[in-house]
Amino acid sequence: MFFRSKNKQSLWGDLGKASLLGIHLVSCTFVGFAIGYFLDKWLGTQPWFLISFLIFGIAAGFKNMYHEAKKIHEADKQSDSGQDQ
Repeated sequence: MFFRSKNKQSLWGDLGKASLLGIHLVSCTFVGFAIGYFLDKWLGTQPWFLISFLIFGIAAGFKNMYHEAKKIHEADKQSDSGQDQ
């Protein structure tokens, strides 16, 4: 099987960390969209705040994804170096 592992706990932990990457992108994009939408509705400036906060949200989502992937990579390097010794 593709996901065969001796330690199922570590497998589920790895899958949880990987799914967090997608959650970061979607949640940041949604928050940016919501802030822009409600500011435009409140101030009557359609679509300027929506577009700008949507772009900020997408950028924040990619930034969070990058930092989380970097954290996962560092933890993987540490666990690999710990097993080799």
